[in-house]
Amino acid sequence: MTTAFGGGTVLQPLSTTDALVAELRRQILGGQLRPGETLPEINLANTFGVARPTVRSALQTLAGRNLVRRPAGRSASVPVMTEQDMHDLYFVRAPLELQAVTAIAKRNLDVAAARRALADLETLPAGAGWGERVQAHTEFHLALVHAVGSPRLSRLYPPLQEEMQLCLAQLQSSYPEPDDLAVEHRELLDSVTSGDAEAARSVMREHLDHAVRLFTSQSQS
Repeated sequence: MTTAFGGGTVLQPLSTTDALVAELRRQILGGQLRPGETLPEINLANTFGVARPTVRSALQTLAGRNLVRRPAGRSASVPVMTEQDMHDLYFVRAPLELQAVTAIAKRNLDVAAARRALADLETLPAGAGWGERVQAHTEFHLALVHAVGSPRLSRLYPPLQEEMQLCLAQLQSSYPEPDDLAVEHRELLDSVTSGDAEAARSVMREHLDHAVRLFTSQSQS
């Protein structure tokens, strides 16, 4: 059977489950739901005025994206990213991003999407929530990876970035000024577009190492 596209078809709005996933994700990454905080199904159902199966489905989706943890027989909770988690995440993430910036610099690839993401980060108002800054940061890194044009790299990377956002949710105090993240990422983009692959790799490695140092310092304080 042939399916006709177009013709003024109206897209349906988000389902209740999708809307709940989006809201819980926003609160987790923005710090309203703190690391280690439990997420009992009945409490969430009452808070958001939805049925428990909807809550259960939303939590399952978030667990699949590593944004909540659901131990057997216990309530879901917001993950607490440990120093070991951070090191393991970067152990996997660093080779992918280093490859990405090397390819961009060597091949002079188009980074227009990364520029737009950085502009979004730079123009956020001073009163923007941390979750908004984390999301803009994420869009920037995703844009750099997608600029390479590798379908497999673009499939592998996003799940890692989801967990990276959890780490950033715990690093809010390390970026006290509204534009701290933007300044750091402007320097990174300038190096990536310089045409010097070694410089791009060096700045990216320092960028990643800096985040690990911040997380380690905060974990030990």
